[in-house]
Amino acid sequence: MEIKEIVSHYLNYSNDVLEVSFRTIDDDENELRSAEIPTVEITAFGYDFMKGDSQILEMFDDEDTEDDIFGGLNSSDETIDIYELTQFLNEYYLVYPDQLPDKELF
Repeated sequence: MEIKEIVSHYLNYSNDVLEVSFRTIDDDENELRSAEIPTVEITAFGYDFMKGDSQILEMFDDEDTEDDIFGGLNSSDETIDIYELTQFLNEYYLVYPDQLPDKELF
């Protein structure tokens, strides 16, 4: 099993999970896999996808709400390197093959 393509990804700060949709090399173009991976797993594997977020947070003070801070961020493209994400997913599913989501028709 190897990740062929990341279709979408989003760091959900309210739930502390990475929401990701992807295809493996065994999947057809009309198939998709979706997963939610706790961010603690990401750091346990030695990755830091949220490294750019500290710079974003420095622009705001304690009186700003979460909507003020994250409301203008529509995706986490600025902070997640696709290559690094693909590497993490390949490692994660190598260690936890039973966590690999089933294929769904797209």
